Amino acid sequence: MKKLPLVLALGAASVCTFASAQSSVTVYGRLYPYLNSEKASGATAAGTAVATLAATPTTPSAIAGGIKGMAAGNSNIGFRGKEDLGGGMSAEFQMEGVVGVDDGGVAGFSWNRNTFVGLNGGFGSIKLGNMDTVQKEYGDTIGVLGTSSGTPMSSSNILRKASFGTSNNSRFHERRANSIRYDSPEVNGFAAGLQVATQENPNTATGIGPAKTYSLGVKYDKGPIYLALAHEIHDNWFGGSNNAPTAMRNNAQVGITSKDKATQFTVEWRITKTQKVEFDAIKKDYNENANVAGRFQSYSNMAYLFAYEGTFDAWRVSAQYVRSDAGKCSRVAAACVTDGLEGSKYLIGAAYNFSRRTYLFVVYDQMVNGKSARFAANDFGSVNPGEDTRHYIAGITHRF
Repeated sequence: MKKLPLVLALGAASVCTFASAQSSVTVYGRLYPYLNSEKASGATAAGTAVATLAATPTTPSAIAGGIKGMAAGNSNIGFRGKEDLGGGMSAEFQMEGVVGVDDGGVAGFSWNRNTFVGLNGGFGSIKLGNMDTVQKEYGDTIGVLGTSSGTPMSSSNILRKASFGTSNNSRFHERRANSIRYDSPEVNGFAAGLQVATQENPNTATGIGPAKTYSLGVKYDKGPIYLALAHEIHDNWFGGSNNAPTAMRNNAQVGITSKDKATQFTVEWRITKTQKVEFDAIKKDYNENANVAGRFQSYSNMAYLFAYEGTFDAWRVSAQYVRSDAGKCSRVAAACVTDGLEGSKYLIGAAYNFSRRTYLFVVYDQMVNGKSARFAANDFGSVNPGEDTRHYIAGITHRF
């Protein structure tokens, strides 16, 4: 699988084979290389008092002087297919992987995006594989010009993540391996989803089971209104400890477990066929049954997203505002303050469509951190407490 041309050749052969067996296979993808000028500023000065869970302020990050380069986000290629099994049932599969279109990166190519096999019928669908969680799929539906996945334009690193570290173990916006997912049939616009995933590596050193994810939700999608309510539970992902200072962590302690939860509400209003707005609100809770004084015990906060997208002839425009509050925290037999853990994000972008599949896009994006926060969605490096980042992005997208 290290040579993509071989993969494509095999895929082409499969199309011919499957087509003769009353099955259909589609090759698809989206490529969006872009130029990015990225710069950080305003890092919290060394010696400044910050939140209990925050990293100690030191010096500005490596991107404080500014970095320019090219990236490609989650540009991807995939195969999906379907076979009629009769009696109202069908089988389906999908294989999708990231393509490094910016630098030609092919070595180690893997099907690391939504990749699964499943059955569909009157009962709904059931799929096994590597998939986005129900909560991830049900929220943040508008995105940014169809190109935000895996880029600084994505809202996930502020909307669905804790602000006091860099580990994605705190993020409720993931694709989970070893997933079993059920999606109900749609009835009068209503549908529901349920997903369970396990990490398959029990931590024998600490005596706890493997990390697990449970994701479920219900949605209504009919006419101009889309509504969704989703809930997700992370068992033993230690979203708090993996982001807290080392002396406060519990993830290597025998018998200590974690249970992190998030509940998200989403509403999308399609004002017209070419204009829509979205509002998301999410409450995140990180909890660990710590028993050593000074260790992390809990953190919770709220975050909100407002988004707009409109199409005007060949032009498409997008705008977002995301806000995450400082929240509250606790430690075992010790004080815990959250001063400066808040953050916000502003974005505006436009695209010019040459066709339904090809367009140019430009975006300005700014992330503003409180003095203790490290919210970031960067291509060229992470930030230190209090650093704000801005991005000037220009690229081209082609979908096939």
